Amino acid sequence: MASVMDGASEQRYLDDCRRGSAGSFRPLVDAYFGQAVRLAGALVGHRDAEDVAQEAFVAAYGAIATHQPGRPFYPWLRGILVNRAKVFIRSRNRSSARVATVAERPDHWTAGAPARDARLEDLMHLALDGVDSDDRVLLVLKHVEGYTYDELSVHLGIPRGTVMSRLYRARKRLRAIVEELDPTITRQQRRADA
Repeated sequence: MASVMDGASEQRYLDDCRRGSAGSFRPLVDAYFGQAVRLAGALVGHRDAEDVAQEAFVAAYGAIATHQPGRPFYPWLRGILVNRAKVFIRSRNRSSARVATVAERPDHWTAGAPARDARLEDLMHLALDGVDSDDRVLLVLKHVEGYTYDELSVHLGIPRGTVMSRLYRARKRLRAIVEELDPTITRQQRRADA
């Protein structure tokens, strides 16, 4: 995704932040907050996206001295945000009450169901809650953020082949969870593919 701030301005604000100017961090927040919230929403769900994005910006400000001068800000922030999202997901997944409630009420999707798109979005967020945080990050970076296998390899620090095999297994786990939550989805997909 292209930078929303020119490189020279961004570096000037970052340099000022490293010298202790707290006010210089605000333009960076203004420039990248929307992008961070979109990524956080894909990772943790839209309800908690702003909170996770804010936590990432607070952590980034606290660690600004570790940011390498001359490097773009958003990729560095994105790494912090992904780590914050993983922590959030792990803590949320400790309580599996949400998944258990839906499993006990399989008619949840059909009784007074909302519009189809909202139902599918809700189902996907619920299914993503069921995969571990590493798989969720991998799936979101690939299918929401649009990373290539090579970009994932660099970002995650693992070989391209490992990215491909982990992504294959993550998709398989996600598909199994979706089928468990709503078996009609795969039947509809098979009909659409036929």
